[in-house]
Formats: sequence, C-alpha cells, structure tokens
Amino acid sequence: MATFYVLPPRSCLDEAVRTFLTRFLPGLPLPAEVWSIVVDHLAQVANWPEDTFWIPRDELPEGAVSEALVEGYGAEPGDQVVEVHLARPPRTTVVPHQPVALAPSSGGLS
Repeated sequence: MATFYVLPPRSCLDEAVRTFLTRFLPGLPLPAEVWSIVVDHLAQVANWPEDTFWIPRDELPEGAVSEALVEGYGAEPGDQVVEVHLARPPRTTVVPHQPVALAPSSGGLS
C-alpha cells in the first residue's frame, strides 16, 4: 500500500527549509525550489519506499483529501494518508473503499 503525505502549502515548505539552511549556511545562495531538492535527495539517500508520496496541500483541489488523491494521484482504497499541519499533530487515515454510485432515477415508473 502507498503512503501519501499531504503537507502544508509549497510556499511554507520552501520557506521553512530556506530559513533552516540560511541559519547554518549564511550568505550562500539557495535554489528557488529548495524544498523539492532537499526532500528528493532525502528520499533517495534514506531509501524511502518508492510508494511514498508527498503532496503540498495547495496542489490538491478543495474538498475531501482522499477523493482528490484518488482522482489526481492514483490513490487506491487501503492507501495510507498522513495529513501534516503546521499547528497540530499529523492525522493518519486510510483511503476508503468507495461505494458504487447509482445512476439517478428518471422519476417515472416503467
């Protein structure tokens, strides 16, 4: 099963990594997409599972997170979703099995 980390908006992620790195490496230039570079490198050297995905919240449409992950990122029932927030602990859920939607009735009797 895959794990999807739904993270704060990309601008928050870039700013947090930029703030951290400039504190320890003052005066050195940093790339604009510093978050993506750091997390991609970490995933590679830390040997994170290939079915681990991190998605900034602003890259998902409004609405139910699980539905957005299914429609936009190929999440499947049983996949784990970890919603990471700045002001509260992460929340872990599982992509539910979706019931089959019934076609609307025409309203008349046959």
